[in-house]
Amino acid sequence: MTASRHHVDVLVDPAFVHRVDVDALERCVRETLASRRLRIRRVVSVRITDSRTVRRLNRRFRGEDSATDVLSFNTDFDGLRWPDGSAELGELVIALPVAARGARERDVSLLDELALLTVHGTLHLLGFDHEQPDEDRRMKDLERIALRRVGLESAARA
Repeated sequence: MTASRHHVDVLVDPAFVHRVDVDALERCVRETLASRRLRIRRVVSVRITDSRTVRRLNRRFRGEDSATDVLSFNTDFDGLRWPDGSAELGELVIALPVAARGARERDVSLLDELALLTVHGTLHLLGFDHEQPDEDRRMKDLERIALRRVGLESAARA
């Protein structure tokens, strides 16, 4: 399956639209999905928003009263398909102010940080986690592969 077969919507709050490369983030999701060789076309939404919105979602769905950089909400239900046969995979919600702080801390561009968070969140939608050291290594390897495929290998974590 080619990366272009997947459907990706990137929605950016108006206050941040001038700071986000929507095409690059779409490519990040598509390449991450393509690297997994999925048989079914997937639909993913990415929302770039403020810290307050992410904090509210984090509190409601994870019980943590803080803004985090990215939240992943999986919406892949067996048997639930769009008329064209594609399946919802889920939604990523990224707090741009938290991402900007992370970019400064890692000394990378905002695009690099958003790309990494997008790939990382997409991997979570696909069922990957990083709770154990071996899982963390695997996830970082997959992040590097996807980021290299979109030409943003500088975004990968060490």
